[in-house]
Amino acid sequence: MRARILGSVAGVLAMTMVSGAAVAQSAADKEAAKNAIWAKEQAIYQGRASGALKFYVDNASPNYLGWPPGPAKPVALPGLRQDSQRMEGLNKEKLAMNFVDFTLHGDTGIIYYMNHRTSMPDGRAVDEKWETIHVWVRDNGDWKIVGAMARQEPKRGGN
Repeated sequence: MRARILGSVAGVLAMTMVSGAAVAQSAADKEAAKNAIWAKEQAIYQGRASGALKFYVDNASPNYLGWPPGPAKPVALPGLRQDSQRMEGLNKEKLAMNFVDFTLHGDTGIIYYMNHRTSMPDGRAVDEKWETIHVWVRDNGDWKIVGAMARQEPKRGGN
């Protein structure tokens, strides 16, 4: 009986150590994840500039839920697909992307960046600044976007 208890305790400790080790990632792992995700973010906006959200949709998790600035509540993957269809041919969007920060925990990465849009997809001139976060999960070695939120940059005082 005592041997079984000790064996069980040892098993729980080993599992705890293994699961803890999976989260303790090296700086190189974090950098590799950040670079892979940032490249995908840039590809999303390159697609938008050409009038397509196909790359975004193709790299979304089936469980995707994002909250773009317009809708009153978050939009699931079918809504993202509809947005993709509405955007077809609207290829005049111009924006600059600026990386802000990144965090990684296990197979979840969250990236923060800002966009400065100067031309809408239909070509209208604008001067808009957006703050965006995207949540990515590693699924079978590939990063898939599972969550998103964007807002117009708020006015901040005290600079």
